[in-house]
This record gives sequence, C-alpha cells and structure tokens, in this order.
Amino acid sequence: MTSLNAITFDLWQTLIVDSPAIGRPRAQKRLEDVMAVLNEDGFTVTADQLTAASRSCFRICDEIRAREQDVSFDEQIDIYVRSIDEQLPSQISPEIRAHLARRYADCYLEHPPLIAEGANRVVRALKEMGYKIGLICNTGSTPGVTQRVFLDRMGLAGYFDTFTFSDEERLSKPSSKIFAITLERLKATPEQSVHVGDHPRNDVEGAKRAGLRAIWLRRDDKEKPAVEPDATIESLDETLDALAKLAS
Repeated sequence: MTSLNAITFDLWQTLIVDSPAIGRPRAQKRLEDVMAVLNEDGFTVTADQLTAASRSCFRICDEIRAREQDVSFDEQIDIYVRSIDEQLPSQISPEIRAHLARRYADCYLEHPPLIAEGANRVVRALKEMGYKIGLICNTGSTPGVTQRVFLDRMGLAGYFDTFTFSDEERLSKPSSKIFAITLERLKATPEQSVHVGDHPRNDVEGAKRAGLRAIWLRRDDKEKPAVEPDATIESLDETLDALAKLAS
C-alpha cells in the first residue's frame, strides 16, 4: 500500500464550529454595517431590503455551488449589490463599493466561529510527524482572504502548507478539480493523501471521487454518506488513530 504523506482538511464544522447563535449576530452586523455605508453616501436602504438581498444572493450563489463551481468574492458582492437595487452598481463609487465589501466580510472577524475541540492539537501533531497539510474550504459568504486572517489569529495558519478556497478557484467541493489543485500544491498524489471532513457529499464523496481516502468526522446532524468513508471518527482527536489504521 502507498504510504500516506499528505492530509487535507475541511474547515466549516470540521476545524471550526459555527452555529445560529454565532451566525445571527454576524448577519445582523453585516446588515447594519452595509446600511451605514450606503446611508452615509446618501443611499436610503431598509433592513428588509438588505435582508431580502442577502437571501437572493445566497440563493444565486448556492445554485452555482450546486454545479461544483463558485463565484469570486468580487462577483458575490456584485450579486449582492444588484440584489439590493438593480441600479445601485452604476450609482455607487468604487470607493464606496470597496468599503461595503470590507464591511460585508469583516463582520466574520467580529463574530467568528469557534475553533473545534482538538483542532490545534491534531494539526500540530500531524505537522510534527512530517505530513504535508492542506485546507480545502467552500467559503460561502466569507472570502478566503478573510479566512486567512482568522486562521492566523487563531494560531492555525502556520501548520498548513497550502490553502484552497472556493472563491479563489471558482470551484467548490465536491469537485474533483479542487482536490487535484490542492494535491498539486502539496506535491502529493491522491494515493498518498487523506481528506478529513464532516460533509457526506462535499468531503467524503468529493474526496473519494478524486481518488483520496476519506475520514468522515461524524456530526450529530449529518446523515451517513452515500459513499463509504475509509474511516469514521466522532471527534478530531481520533484522527491520528484513524490515519495509523489506514497506513497499516
């Protein structure tokens, strides 16, 4: 059996844990900040208008991600601004648009998710063992550039050899291409690599389709994957034991 030398991780609900209790204040902060930016520049918008725009932007982007693609963060902001008002993109200045985009993203840093139990211990141990480590993240509303800042603040960034964010690649898991891009950067083959993640389709099915082995981090709200994972763990702290069994 080919020896393992590369590990890739999912981010959301794997290395970090988000929840409605954290997400609601974040969404409210985004709404308030965007409203303030536009109002200060003379554009009158309501909370209901911005809430509807957020829902429309999410729906449009979600349809794109369902095709295993993604939009860049600039494209997401364009979709959001158009969803507020079709005429708004032609009315706001580049400076105001840039300010709006910063506030749209930075609310994440003010209301961040939690680092999952065991995340720091596991990635540190893998690094000390000599594994190449990558991150593959479907970014959603938070761009990769902001995630890098967050991971650096949390002391996790330095353990990773590469980050692959869907908004930067315009690809989303379970696309085999996003896994292939990550392994190319790690200089690893699929046979040498294992992916760890919680999502049955994006992480387990995606990794297996790309030729990697898959460790499924089973969360309470997830149904069993349609594709059998190579190992199932209940917490990140079980990752090292699962890897040892796969390598034996």
